[in-house]
Amino acid sequence: MSSQSLEIGSVSIDRSAARYATKLAVIVLCLVLVAQIAVVAVLTGGPLPFTSVNAVPAEPDAAAWDDASTKTVSLDSQQMAQPYGGGSVDNVTVQAVTNDTHVAFRMEWEDPTADTEINEPNAYSDAAAVMLRSGSEPPVAMGAAGEPVNIWYWRSSWQHSESDPGGDMYSYPHPDNQTKPGEAAGNPLSQSSYNRYGQNYYATGYGSLTNAETQPVAANGERTEDGWAVAFQREHDANGEHDASFEEGEQMYLTYAVWNGSAGEANGEKSLSYQFLTLDTDDGTLSAADSDGGDSAEAERNDGVVASATESASWLVGAATNWPAAIVLATLAAWLVSYWRAKP
Repeated sequence: MSSQSLEIGSVSIDRSAARYATKLAVIVLCLVLVAQIAVVAVLTGGPLPFTSVNAVPAEPDAAAWDDASTKTVSLDSQQMAQPYGGGSVDNVTVQAVTNDTHVAFRMEWEDPTADTEINEPNAYSDAAAVMLRSGSEPPVAMGAAGEPVNIWYWRSSWQHSESDPGGDMYSYPHPDNQTKPGEAAGNPLSQSSYNRYGQNYYATGYGSLTNAETQPVAANGERTEDGWAVAFQREHDANGEHDASFEEGEQMYLTYAVWNGSAGEANGEKSLSYQFLTLDTDDGTLSAADSDGGDSAEAERNDGVVASATESASWLVGAATNWPAAIVLATLAAWLVSYWRAKP
């Protein structure tokens, strides 16, 4: 018997070819295992869910926003009620984060001018708002009778004005209760100073904006390289009559508006989104709201596609996670092919 061969019954195995085949089989085995791990990771991982943060920030430059998913929302001019106008801001980038006790929304948009002073005629402040309603989707025109909305509002003059944010142009040499009736009456838009930069409002349609008795909303806005970033924060629980409810499983609808002071935008003249987003109150994910009255046939077709893709993915996951037989067969096949190719 040759030292280069091994006799097993009537079968003669070449030692050199067997060693070569074994080495290649080990390499193939390692590659198959790596491929299995990669496929399982891809098929079972999917898009990463938005992770709740430990501390929900009230500042737009907080590190917690770095990993938050973002959506860009298109804005248009307000054309539903007088005064029509606005539309100088094309879009706003929005984010949301949440934990067990708080929720926060962040808005960022381009605006080359920082309009923070309203101390002269025709001077208007930059501003931003989030409109929310839990349960059912409200009319985008600031709600309606029987369908109240909750509005969180921030104004740059409240936070960044170097003069009286209530308006120095009314500072005549007369008693303030005559020249500043809004301030004298306690109008929240006419205060001489602010220690909270977010206001909590309710509305049931245009012309019905009401300052809420409770003010649980915190807001902060900061200049970016090309515009503004604003963060709104609130506890999940609020006791106001129409405060948005962030209860688990409760559908939350929200939309956004921006005012550009240098474009003369104020009140109903604004850039706003006509598309609602929905908020997952469990993890803070923002998604486009489903449109009512859509094509049911198209929806069913899409559902079928999704179901088919889900079934295929499930089958692949099952195959990927039950590969022992495939690994043995692949290794054996690699050994046999390599052996017969190397055998003299």
